Amino acid sequence: GSGVGANGLSPIEAVSAGGGQPKPATVLDRSRQQRSHSSPYFLPDGRHFLYLAVSAKRENTGVYIGSLDSKDTKRLLSVEAEARYAPPGYLLFVRDGSLMAQAFDVRRAEVSGDPFPIAEQVFSDPIFGNGMFSVSSNGVLVYRAGAGSGNTQLTWFDRAGKRLGTVGLPGDYLNPELSPDGKRVAFERRSAQGDRDVWLLDLSRGPPTRFTFTPSDEYMPIWSPDGSRIVFASNRQGPAGLYQKPSTGAGNEERLLSSALDLTTNSWSSDGRFIFYRSLSAKGNNEAWILPLFGDRKPFPFLQSEDFSQNMAKISPDGRWVAYFSNEAGRFEVFIQSFLKPSGKWQVTTSGGFFIRWSRDGKELFYLALDQELMSVAVKGDSVPELGSPTPLFKARLLGGARTIQSYRHQWDVGPDGRFLINVPVGDETGSPITLVQNWTAGLKK
Repeated sequence: GSGVGANGLSPIEAVSAGGGQPKPATVLDRSRQQRSHSSPYFLPDGRHFLYLAVSAKRENTGVYIGSLDSKDTKRLLSVEAEARYAPPGYLLFVRDGSLMAQAFDVRRAEVSGDPFPIAEQVFSDPIFGNGMFSVSSNGVLVYRAGAGSGNTQLTWFDRAGKRLGTVGLPGDYLNPELSPDGKRVAFERRSAQGDRDVWLLDLSRGPPTRFTFTPSDEYMPIWSPDGSRIVFASNRQGPAGLYQKPSTGAGNEERLLSSALDLTTNSWSSDGRFIFYRSLSAKGNNEAWILPLFGDRKPFPFLQSEDFSQNMAKISPDGRWVAYFSNEAGRFEVFIQSFLKPSGKWQVTTSGGFFIRWSRDGKELFYLALDQELMSVAVKGDSVPELGSPTPLFKARLLGGARTIQSYRHQWDVGPDGRFLINVPVGDETGSPITLVQNWTAGLKK
């Protein structure tokens, strides 16, 4: 027997149910600009499986069929959502809030006819497209009802988790990033065509305004220390590179850096001299690199490992420390390393942690525990950091929950006044009902 698992930026791996070394069961197809394989689901023969492949080219994204016995693969559905197989022969997936079924011949691995809805308003996760549903081999279907809108509400909280107010209307917000003065927020939003753009919202007034306009993806915005510029990732010329544009929205977009691998922004030093960004190792693990904005502007690596992922390097406001999270200890833990002068590395957490932010005065490091508890650690010291004990602040109800680890995205930020801006899913506050349907195929037309 085999189990199949996935890490967001790697192929799907298979491991024997008796334990042992995982082996890749799929290969990222670079010619199709595939970024990730996820959501594996075994077919009844226990050898073939469905999986979702996400590509930088939208026309290559879809549900594919793979096999433990060969590298052959074939696309079945052009949807960006996980699919599950249901006897006697259907693929089930969520599209625009509806649970859809499509006829599927499991022996020939072919779909036929058009997909048709079997349930309306089924909750789905807007980050991964994962529908909240499950189906059994004996005709039982269960799903969670929900608005299915994928909308969120940017909401202010204090340190005790008290809700202080909301920002703008509920909408499609991803990866909010506050400006240095705390008066604006940059975020991502999907267009009707499915590509992502950067948008800006003035927190004191008015609706959000669109900041990037290409048919490709623009994402992960970060602000320059003076708030005058925004750097973001874009795949407009193949693998994602780094681009910058004045935050007024006027002026040209300038390409800062491109590579044969996807690059993503991490943080910008407060003296404006260095941008930390993410690149990938040959094995698909995350590495932290630095782009100097002076001199010859030659990038150099900061954190590199063939075997581990080192994510989201955030430089402290005084430029002394860089915090990041890494899975070198077996699960994601938060670490601090000194910047520019090598003096060592310190582990901040021992029971798991990721998604880090510095307080604006640099005296605290905030991170998310594995159970979504927002945590604080005091940071003092000169040549060596003096770390306080991790202190829980409150449970953060974030978009995507802990699974956002798969796409390395922040769904919260901390303002200059110490308040937290959290991207809260709409309709998730009360918990919506679970619906159980027995013999769900009974009503289908033969």
